[in-house]
Amino acid sequence: MVKIFIFITILFSFSALAEYRAFQYIVKSNDPYAVATKAPAQYIVSTLNPQMFKSYHGGNSVSIEILRTWMCPGYTGSRTKTCDHPYDKGLASQ
Repeated sequence: MVKIFIFITILFSFSALAEYRAFQYIVKSNDPYAVATKAPAQYIVSTLNPQMFKSYHGGNSVSIEILRTWMCPGYTGSRTKTCDHPYDKGLASQ
């Protein structure tokens, strides 16, 4: 009975689906010298949530603003590209 349970568990574990959340940010530098030499703002798409993104990319030296967020199906490993926003896919087909 235990062997059957283990076999069924392994069988269904391969068909599991995953998804992750993607965020689009406007990132601005709080350094007055950096603003004079670089573009004032950058649009970035990331899988990091706002707290993790800010702490990983400079802490208080950057300010971030969330533009939009969406769910992406699939696997996030192996440096796969973040999926496009669903509205962008609809606009591209028109």
